[in-house]
Amino acid sequence: MSRPLPTPGRFAEEADLAALPRVGLDDPFPFVCAGCGDCCRARRDIVLSGLDLYRMARRLRLPPALVAEAFCRETAGLLPGLCLKPSRRTGNCPFFEANACTVHEARPLACALYPLGQAIDLDTGLAEYYLQPPPCGARAGERDGVRTLRTCLEESGVLERAGADAFWARSCARLAGRLAALQGSPRLPAVRRRVLRALYYDYDFRDEFAPQLRQNLARLDALLDRLPG
Repeated sequence: MSRPLPTPGRFAEEADLAALPRVGLDDPFPFVCAGCGDCCRARRDIVLSGLDLYRMARRLRLPPALVAEAFCRETAGLLPGLCLKPSRRTGNCPFFEANACTVHEARPLACALYPLGQAIDLDTGLAEYYLQPPPCGARAGERDGVRTLRTCLEESGVLERAGADAFWARSCARLAGRLAALQGSPRLPAVRRRVLRALYYDYDFRDEFAPQLRQNLARLDALLDRLPG
């Protein structure tokens, strides 16, 4: 089995997932969001997938490139990526206004997972979930019955997008390997720009994400296949 790939986000970056307790889908999970907004304040670590950016672009009815220009910055690393940049006015998530998320229905995966970290096995595409005890939230009462992690993930839309997120993780790992083979090449900066476009920008929010991603990856692979070495 390959080493699981952490899903970027607050807990994937700040904690070692192996040191956190794993939570199975059918394990009890009484956490309920209390709506305090603390998880949206002073955030600098929300890394986005292409699907995250696409969903926000669709919600705002703007091209992904414009949303990225206004609300994101590029991450460091060989494989190009994007993360939300804090509001200059508040220092909080740029979509957090009046103690509410203005894109809640299209919030990034890292936000929908809170207070969980996620790791995706690159061989199987299966996800594992890890819990860092949050400083906020409430507990489901007895009248709510036995609340499981599966119920929580269904309510937050995480399971609905699980297949797309697994495909994204595996595709990014494959692309990272191809870019690693180009280290030291003068072509690498231009290739990284093409990769960033293929992963994040070249989408029409009026069409579905997955077919567009597959088309973008096919074009990108064709380009990489033509490069020397």
